[in-house]
Amino acid sequence: MSKKLFVEIVSPEHEIWAGEGDMVIAKTVEGEIGVQPGHVPVLSLLSHDAVVRVLGARESGEVRVAAHSGFVSVSGEGRVSILAETAELAEDIDVDRARTAVTSATEEGDNVALGRARSRLRAVGEDVA
Repeated sequence: MSKKLFVEIVSPEHEIWAGEGDMVIAKTVEGEIGVQPGHVPVLSLLSHDAVVRVLGARESGEVRVAAHSGFVSVSGEGRVSILAETAELAEDIDVDRARTAVTSATEEGDNVALGRARSRLRAVGEDVA
């Protein structure tokens, strides 16, 4: 039996998701990081427009979360913690609202809001620049 990671994705309001997976991919301020069992301990800043993917999780095989700012922590014991300022599971994202937010943020020149809206759309599988 292969080893699994224990992954938890939390925001200040509540736990977004917790469970086992084969690999975690997250966007940090330095670029994307991929974590598999046996990864060295890491602490990194989560990007303000991140999509976190947990591969090998659930029946669907993948969990996708739009996560905004915070930290990615990898322990030597196979535990990955995503501590985000805000985060949403892909299935909880209102796609129409996210599209409207992209338009509004573009018109207002708000790059942080634009990044968050785009990450929501990427989390649900839309191809966004």
